[in-house]
Amino acid sequence: MTRNNCQNNELNEDCRLLASLLEVEIKQYRRLLRLAWRQNSYMKRQDVDRLDSNAREWAKYLPLADEARIARERFLQDISAQRKLSIPPFKIDSLISGTCDSTQKEVREAINDLRVVSVRLERQNELNRQLAEFCLDLAKEEAEIFRSSVLTDPTGCYGNNAQNASRGPGGVLVRQA
Repeated sequence: MTRNNCQNNELNEDCRLLASLLEVEIKQYRRLLRLAWRQNSYMKRQDVDRLDSNAREWAKYLPLADEARIARERFLQDISAQRKLSIPPFKIDSLISGTCDSTQKEVREAINDLRVVSVRLERQNELNRQLAEFCLDLAKEEAEIFRSSVLTDPTGCYGNNAQNASRGPGGVLVRQA
């Protein structure tokens, strides 16, 4: 650690605050990532009750993640304006270059963690979108098959009174695909 890197205490404090804001944002995104993983599992199992509960959790925690992101962005705008750095976007390196090595490391690690969790969350959301689209297509196809079977009834399963006409031994209904 060099002397010059640690002389600006105000900048060090600002960068430590930035790192803590990044950590809050990371925590919120990790929570959303866990919810996204659960959503995927619930969709695969067609667990409607848990999907509904998970959606309520998303509605609760997504605004907190947005607030954390907005707080970090506003803080960066404020400190960049104070230091006359161009925004958007300025390089974080230009902001932290005058800080202690430990502060630089703390900020860089937080930024890296934020990138990692953001990419993972984006990927999981895309996978969930694709799975939801597949489930909707499958439900539409199944509904269409059922509708066409009921309307055309080529096998004579239903009588004119909409009662099942095909009965097996002892009056038991016979299932047909």
